[in-house]
Amino acid sequence: MIRNSEQPTTPRLRAILVDDEPLARIHLATRLKAYSEIEIVGEAGDVPGAFQLIKEVTPDVIFLDIQMPKHSGFFLLPLLENIDPQPAVVFVTAFDNYAIKAFEANALDYLTKPISPERLTKTIQRLIKKGYRPTLQSSVETNQLEIEDLVFLRDGALSMMMKVSEIAAIAAAGDYTRILLTDDRGKERKLFMKQPLSNWEGRLPAELFCKVSRSLLVNTKAVCRLVKRDQTSSELYLHGLKTPITLTNLESKRLRKVLKLVVQ
Repeated sequence: MIRNSEQPTTPRLRAILVDDEPLARIHLATRLKAYSEIEIVGEAGDVPGAFQLIKEVTPDVIFLDIQMPKHSGFFLLPLLENIDPQPAVVFVTAFDNYAIKAFEANALDYLTKPISPERLTKTIQRLIKKGYRPTLQSSVETNQLEIEDLVFLRDGALSMMMKVSEIAAIAAAGDYTRILLTDDRGKERKLFMKQPLSNWEGRLPAELFCKVSRSLLVNTKAVCRLVKRDQTSSELYLHGLKTPITLTNLESKRLRKVLKLVVQ
């Protein structure tokens, strides 16, 4: 179902609602009508219908239910990879914060049912703060990430959502990037994604990630220590990763300048 509305005097965020329960969509739509920044342009009751709707109306934001028959809301995320620009995703769920964290799922934000006006206001403010605007604008702006944002990661059949702060480093590997993830349990996790490093550099928060070289971005908060290996190189140890990253003297100098570290 696609809705038409009068042309607003200022640009509004084009939103679609995806939930298998019509009453839940009505409830959310009623809440959203209180916000002049939002224009609901469509609704869908399942993932296939949502994907078709997205191609038709190119929304700026998707309010996406998690638990739906046949396919959960998470099944929609890989389908968004080739959508340019990618819409923001706000999960709508009956689960609590701990369950959301366990999902390791990607979203700009999430709302728990029943949706409170106060919590919805924070979500709308976050959308505006991050610069989401009608899809005529560039995807670089809409995809800018903040430190506590969740980001979708995929390696073959494996998909997960991680906080930006949990990415320890990203290294170029040809047409791919190798993503190193922090893990307090001591288990190293590495993913390969077909995405150039330049894309990550443009999206990741500059206050957290240091461009050590043309092929390496490092999370400065994940740095454990920097150890001199020989006259030409050093070893960079990151929290949660057993294997160090070898840096040249120049790369080590750049990182030390940001961190104000003294090589051990």
